[in-house]
Amino acid sequence: MAVAQSAGTLAQPGKSHRWLKSISLTTVLAVFALVVLGGVVRVTESGLGCPDWPLCYGKLFPPLEFTAIVEYSHRFVASAIVGPLILITGGTVWLAYRKERWLTIPSALAVVLLVIQALLGGITVLQELPGAIVAVHLAVAEALLACLVLITVVAFKGPLAGRLLRSDGQSPDRFPKLALISAGAVYFLILSGSYVTASGATAACVTWPLCQGDAFPRGLPAAIHMGHRYVALIVGVFLLYSVHLGFRGRDRSRDLKLLSMAVAALFVLQIAVGAATILFGFPIHMVALHLALGSAVWATIAATAFASLTRPSNAEAVSQGAT
Repeated sequence: MAVAQSAGTLAQPGKSHRWLKSISLTTVLAVFALVVLGGVVRVTESGLGCPDWPLCYGKLFPPLEFTAIVEYSHRFVASAIVGPLILITGGTVWLAYRKERWLTIPSALAVVLLVIQALLGGITVLQELPGAIVAVHLAVAEALLACLVLITVVAFKGPLAGRLLRSDGQSPDRFPKLALISAGAVYFLILSGSYVTASGATAACVTWPLCQGDAFPRGLPAAIHMGHRYVALIVGVFLLYSVHLGFRGRDRSRDLKLLSMAVAALFVLQIAVGAATILFGFPIHMVALHLALGSAVWATIAATAFASLTRPSNAEAVSQGAT
C-alpha cells in the first residue's frame, strides 16, 4: 500500500529519479547489443546453428560449434539479460510512475513487443529462416529499441509535450516535426536494407556508388540493391538537413545539439562503411558493422526526436530531483 501511494510522476518535487535513469539506460544498451548480436547471427549465417527452439539440439547448452555458439549467445542475451531488464523497467514504472503516461505506455508496449519478439524468434528457427519473418523480427526489434529510448529520454528530460514552437513562443519550430519524420524515414531505410538481405540481393552490386557502372541496373536483385541506395540517398539528404536545424539552433539545449551532431556523424560513418563493405568484397565484420551503425542511427535520431518534444520545466525538475 505504501508503494502504491508513492507512485506519481516525474515532476514530483524532491523525488530522485536516479534508479529509473540507470535501469532505462542499461536496458537500452542491452537491447542495442542484442540487435547487433542478431545482425552477427545473420551475417555469419548462424540462424540455424541451433535448429530447434528453445533448446539447442535438444540440450540446454549448445555443442562447441561456431554457428551454434553464435546463435545460442543471441538467445542467452535475449532471455537472461534483455528480457529481465525490460520486465524490471516495466515494474519500476508501474510501482513508482504509473501516473506518467509517457512512461507507462512505452513500457507496456515494450513488454508486449518482447513477447512478440520471442515468439517470432522461435518461429523463425522452426520455419528455417523465411525471409519475411526474419524481416519482421528485425522490425519488431527496432520498434522495441525505440520504446526503450523513449522511456530513457523521458527519465532524463521529462515527459513529452508536443512542443512545436520555439522557446520564445514567437515563431514555429520545424525541428521537432522534421526530427520525427526523419526517425520514421530511418526506420524505413533499415527495413529496406533488411529486404535486400532477405531477397539475396546483397552482392548483386559489387561497385559503388553505381551498380556495375549503371544507375538503373537490369535484373531484379540488382534493382533491389540499387533501390536501397536511392532510399539511403533520399533519407540521408532529408536527415542531414533536419539535424542541422538541431545543432545550429541558438535556442537548443546542449543535449539536443550533441544528439543532432551524433546523428549526422553516425549517418555519414554508416554511408562510408556501406561503401567500403561493397568495395572490399563484403567482409563479414564490415557487414556486421554496417548493420550495427544502422541501429545506432535509428536509436540516436529517435532520442533526438523525443528530446525535441520534452517539456523544459519538467526536464529541470528531473535534473533537480537527481541531484
